[in-house]
Amino acid sequence: MILSLASRGACRPYSLRSTKSLVRELGRKGELVPVESLSSSQRLRPFCLVRKKHKSYLWPWDTPLIPTDFSLLDVLEPGCPDPEVNHSRPIYTWEKEAGGLTGALSLSTGLQGQVTGSGKTTRLSALAVQTLWVSPCTWEMLLEKRKLRSPRPSFLQELQSRKERESLYVVTEAVETLQDAMLQSHSHMLGAGQLSLLQLGHGQVQGQSHVDTEKMVSIPQGSLLAYRVLQLVVEEDGWAVLYFPERKLCRNAGVGIAFSQESGEESNFHNLRDQVDSQLQDLVTLSSEQRDTLLGALQGLLQEHQALQELEDTLEQALDTGLLVQLEGPGGCVLSILKDSTGNLSCSRSMAVFFILGALAALSEPQRCLLAQSIERQILCEELELVASILEQNCNQAEEITSPLPTGVLCALKSEDVVLILSLVQGCGLELEQSGCQLTWDPTAVPQLSALYGCLTGLQLLADPRPGLSRTVSEEETLICP
Repeated sequence: MILSLASRGACRPYSLRSTKSLVRELGRKGELVPVESLSSSQRLRPFCLVRKKHKSYLWPWDTPLIPTDFSLLDVLEPGCPDPEVNHSRPIYTWEKEAGGLTGALSLSTGLQGQVTGSGKTTRLSALAVQTLWVSPCTWEMLLEKRKLRSPRPSFLQELQSRKERESLYVVTEAVETLQDAMLQSHSHMLGAGQLSLLQLGHGQVQGQSHVDTEKMVSIPQGSLLAYRVLQLVVEEDGWAVLYFPERKLCRNAGVGIAFSQESGEESNFHNLRDQVDSQLQDLVTLSSEQRDTLLGALQGLLQEHQALQELEDTLEQALDTGLLVQLEGPGGCVLSILKDSTGNLSCSRSMAVFFILGALAALSEPQRCLLAQSIERQILCEELELVASILEQNCNQAEEITSPLPTGVLCALKSEDVVLILSLVQGCGLELEQSGCQLTWDPTAVPQLSALYGCLTGLQLLADPRPGLSRTVSEEETLICP
């Protein structure tokens, strides 16, 4: 029996955690968007264009902002001087977090034993940043003096052709590093346990574990850590930015269960579970060979963000227009499996896979990499059970609260698997108290946690199509603080 308990911050993707912490320090949570990947940060400077898909269903997670390779200035007629970008005074942040934990897990109902764990974590970050922003006066000047190019650039025509499915946004503000920075974290964890099987003879299992993890992330000068956008409207006779855009409903509001607050219906885990099951039920009709092939293709795509995005765009276009573009690599493999015996796209199976792709898009890039590892380590079932338990216990809580972490599912896992699972969950914005036995519930984590539940359900159906989990973790299986 092996259990390792991860302390607060020990498992989460460190650079993403730091950007979220910075947004909180600046007092801009809900306004500034943390940058998930430094590789895309240069495409999020002021005036850069980003796109955002309209929600296809009333699922409880939002669609992400997707960087493009183009700027608003590529769309407008040339002019002098270049529009001004304002710079704030330097902002310096320094944060050091050190903590330790101990914990124990007691089991009953046919199992007798105890698992204990301890851990120490140190996290250090020092950042010097400035804010880049475009003033309202600059926007007014651009609107008055800079018209759209004629003829319109081909990329803009392509983006405009998707306006029924997507909206276009422009970056108006960004937070930039003023010097190179090194973010460091170190965690040290110990675990030990003993388990007796009361109803299966006189079997006994015992063991211990030791995990040391050190992470260092280098952030170059000039990297962008967070940004803000306004919606961009391009019409035949001009363009505009919307300071107070109207909230859009999803494209197919009549399809699916209205889980989000827009529907006026109370959100709860059972609604989410029913909606996810309804969307994914056609996956069980695939043959074992097709499921294995599809799971392997998705595993390969989880660490290839551009290819994953291309597959989602291609499948969405095919479902909307009936035109299927051929893809290479794992994406092409997915599309081939979704064709029926006549060579046409199977709508029901395609919608199930599109649902999984939409849920994956709502997760961060580090979370998708962790999912790829989870498929390899065959721990999807345990992850799904933990996420389902957390949602079922806390989904209707409108305030931040602390509650016992359901850890019964973790007790039979290797320490590195526990670290992976907790890191995946913490990536949704949840925190573990330093005592290690309490989960700090944040209601704003519901959308991303729901997306994680949706894609875990789909991936687990491909790995094992047997009926889903229905067991709720009992109080006897929650972590007990000494």
